[in-house]
Amino acid sequence: MRAIALAESSKPQLGPCVAGHLSLRYASGAVRLMYHPDDLAAMDPLVLMRNLDHVRMFSRRLSYVLQQQVHLYMPEANKLRDEIDRYVEAERQIEAEMARRMIRA
Repeated sequence: MRAIALAESSKPQLGPCVAGHLSLRYASGAVRLMYHPDDLAAMDPLVLMRNLDHVRMFSRRLSYVLQQQVHLYMPEANKLRDEIDRYVEAERQIEAEMARRMIRA
């Protein structure tokens, strides 16, 4: 019972996103969100652009590492893929927030 309670309490608590609903990926918890939608809404536009650059560069660097290290064991490769997915999802989050505010990168 305690393990189930801990697992449920570790799930990310999400507020409504910009469109008023969460996508299936967010709802299923398949990808852990890097930024909470409220935090993105409070960010300065310059910080948003800097974070967007960071997540783009880092996801591409991880993709390159995955391509170069084809010999990785499955658990390590899957861990890298999950990390790449997390950064790509963060990129989408930031782009959506910038579009909502009509900020051009």
